[in-house]
Amino acid sequence: MRLNNGVSIAEAEQALSDTEATWLDLMRDEWVTYRTYSDAVDKVHGLLARTFAEPDLTGELYSATFWHVTSVNPNWSVTQEDPRLIAREVKAQLATLGSARAQLLRLRALAERPGMPIVYDTNMLNHWQQPGGVLWRKVLSANGLRPRLVRLVIPMRVIDELDRQKYGHGDLARKAATAIRYLDRIFSDRDKYLPAEIRKGEATLEIWPDDHDRGRGTDADLEILRCASDLSLLLPNERTSVLTDDTGMRLRAQQMHLGTLRMPEEYHKPGTAIGATPPSP
Repeated sequence: MRLNNGVSIAEAEQALSDTEATWLDLMRDEWVTYRTYSDAVDKVHGLLARTFAEPDLTGELYSATFWHVTSVNPNWSVTQEDPRLIAREVKAQLATLGSARAQLLRLRALAERPGMPIVYDTNMLNHWQQPGGVLWRKVLSANGLRPRLVRLVIPMRVIDELDRQKYGHGDLARKAATAIRYLDRIFSDRDKYLPAEIRKGEATLEIWPDDHDRGRGTDADLEILRCASDLSLLLPNERTSVLTDDTGMRLRAQQMHLGTLRMPEEYHKPGTAIGATPPSP
């Protein structure tokens, strides 16, 4: 689930509550007319469109019932049609709201996790030391940051990229397989979407569960940046950053008003070409 820019979780919860109240009021109305039904749809559409970017809850409003009701005479009323028609429609809309509320609860739980979010890109897991071996407070202090806790976030698209790369050939395949095995050890005996403490009192590691963009043809870098953007919107008081050694990724992050971080060279895995110092002429 994604909220529109500037919308808080509390505001989204209120929008769902107001939408639910609108449908329940309609169902209690003993004289439902074309006008009262269309007014309810119009009100709900406005609430949902202003609040949610994904999923498209407004699309659920225009069901077969909606098109049936809007195709009949404007003088239509429930006394002239099957009185169960609106009841069925309201129940369907309430079920959709229930699903949206469950997603919003999961989003709230993600937003309430402690720590300064740092989003990994794929290369950082391939070519740099594993997250548990990094002295995060020292690294961030060198960048002028002193968070009490570091919250390391790996987007699902990064997992997809590592999984694809491990079936290739050469050094990249070996490193991708090593990264996958590392993550598997971290999350093998726990819910992979719950944070794992990898440095006591200093850093946690989690996998971001958002699947909205996966498989839609968007490029990997953009999906990783959207993960960081979602966290930034959810946690406006935290400095969400993207951890990357890629210049293009840093430039794109800056255009999205996201912070970026670079790992000190001491954490660079030996033998990799990315980020290596070129030979002297």
